[in-house]
Amino acid sequence: MLQNKFEMPLDLVINNSRTFHIYLVVIVLLSFISIFISSIALVMQVFLVFLLFLMTALILKKQKESRITSLNLSAEDKWEIEINHKQRLSAELTGECIVSYFIVWLNFTTSNHFGKKKTFHLLLLPDSADKDLLRRLRVRLRFLSQLNKKGKAITRDSAAI
Repeated sequence: MLQNKFEMPLDLVINNSRTFHIYLVVIVLLSFISIFISSIALVMQVFLVFLLFLMTALILKKQKESRITSLNLSAEDKWEIEINHKQRLSAELTGECIVSYFIVWLNFTTSNHFGKKKTFHLLLLPDSADKDLLRRLRVRLRFLSQLNKKGKAITRDSAAI
């Protein structure tokens, strides 16, 4: 039997999103301008500017250290993520996820051999990956969501019997 294109394994290479960097620059610039437009004390303005640049540096550092560079979804719906082109980890899709045409937000949890769990967040914008692969990922996520809803309904009905 031929396998459906959307049921085949999915190997998604994730690129740096130019859109995300533009959003970050615009937010920092508007925040910077708003600090000096307001009528607060000079000491408070300097403190807020320092805080703004510190937060921006921490966001960029975290993105550089634990950036998901590849996402693999097998035919058996097992997730695997690659961190900074170095480390491949088996992951579980957890929490609330957002799936729309313009944005895909996924939360993954991994655990090491000591049992310590780490959470990774993945933001996919249209320029983050190949358009066809991103479309296939959205379809798979919607399909998995429908299966989970049906599975939960079945377990509730069977528990009532």
